[in-house]
Amino acid sequence: MKKISRILLILVGLGLLLAVAAPLGGVWWLRQYVSRERLVQITEKAINARADLQDVTLSVFTWPPSLRLSGIKLAQRDPHAGTPLASRPPLENADVKIEMAYLELEPNALWRRQFEPRVLRFIGVYVDERISPQEGSSLQRLFLPSPEKLAQMPPPQVPPQEEVPRAIPVQPAPPADPAPPKGKAQRVGLQEISIEQAHFRISNSGAESQFNADVSDFSLSFTDIDIDPNDLMAHNRLHLRLAAKAVVDGVTKIGGQVRQVRFADMTLHGEGDVNPVDPATMLWSPAADLNLTIDRGSTIGGNLTIGETAGQHLDKLMKYGIDISAVRIGGTLAQDVHAHVLYREQIMRFLDDTQFVLPDYEYTIKRESWMDFAKDQQGLLTRLSCGDALKHSLMQGIASRGLGSAVSQFVVGLLSDSRGRLSFDLTVTGSLSHPQVTPDIVKKLNNIIGDDLENKAKGLINTFKGLFK
Repeated sequence: MKKISRILLILVGLGLLLAVAAPLGGVWWLRQYVSRERLVQITEKAINARADLQDVTLSVFTWPPSLRLSGIKLAQRDPHAGTPLASRPPLENADVKIEMAYLELEPNALWRRQFEPRVLRFIGVYVDERISPQEGSSLQRLFLPSPEKLAQMPPPQVPPQEEVPRAIPVQPAPPADPAPPKGKAQRVGLQEISIEQAHFRISNSGAESQFNADVSDFSLSFTDIDIDPNDLMAHNRLHLRLAAKAVVDGVTKIGGQVRQVRFADMTLHGEGDVNPVDPATMLWSPAADLNLTIDRGSTIGGNLTIGETAGQHLDKLMKYGIDISAVRIGGTLAQDVHAHVLYREQIMRFLDDTQFVLPDYEYTIKRESWMDFAKDQQGLLTRLSCGDALKHSLMQGIASRGLGSAVSQFVVGLLSDSRGRLSFDLTVTGSLSHPQVTPDIVKKLNNIIGDDLENKAKGLINTFKGLFK
């Protein structure tokens, strides 16, 4: 999620860059202004990339006027950036490829010598991002300021040094990598922005968190765009729709061994409202209130068992005959999942309970649970509700402690929900790829029964019987 959200912001920024508003010498000069050579030059002066553009088609006297940019490519900057296109070799191994960017122009603005797109569409997008501990993100490097722009930036202010008795030669520190620019939000005149037929490939070669994500059949649209930083109380909103298929493979440690696993294979879609600008900072910082659906038949997790993540916490349950160590976390969804979430600054918060129906049990993430993709942390309050087969297995385990069927059924009844399902509250913390699961049922059992399991359970039964005499 973290990587995809950044890619989306980059694509929208690229479109605004290609459609930059500027005064014109008149409509007849428009073709010269949006020439292939000029647009590539504008792009390479703005970002740390080499760009290419196959064709530009401008239709001024059609309705509505439009501009089509075909064969857009962005790659890591090389010595050919900034040179005439005719002298360059073909651009190979581009990180970003876009079959076509379509801009529908505001007719009245053209006659006012203004270039204002009101619809922006990207069609046939392919993005390849590589992440490594040594070099960071290839896509992030691509969209840093260009060398020309860096040269125009004022040097950092150095605080004055106290006077010293003699000069001491000091080796200068190596220059720090420039941070991505953060511009103030500006009024957006676009009515619609969309990305269609997109495909993202993201690979992470980090030793501790290797994964490969493939997001295909991706579509995204922003409509009802109403953004005016001068009046954010009334104008700070847009509507979002999205759909995608995501497959995430990687490595994780299972049973002390590092194995190749599939973390997810899912199809999802959803929509919601977005507040794009943070009123406190006036910077672009989208807060999205989304309703998402993960389709039935999708697979999420299922590689780790509770026993592999809960550790010694399960030992306390075994004295009651309750063994959930073999229960897998995740699996194939038996029903659609509907999630209502708030996503902001790479943190996802669940606004309602979210239920995952799996073959052997139902798993509910409770509202106010959260996942921080930037820090690789989570805080999930969850409930596991057993299906009939798992419930029967656990009842046999409790009965095996020599309590008898009546006492066993009574204990199971205390731990069952209103639908008669044996339920366990689980707290999930730690890394997203290496979660730590703590069964809250241990405390509940101790409070109800304690260590003297059989005598206290029988005493509770007799107490309840006495209430109805």
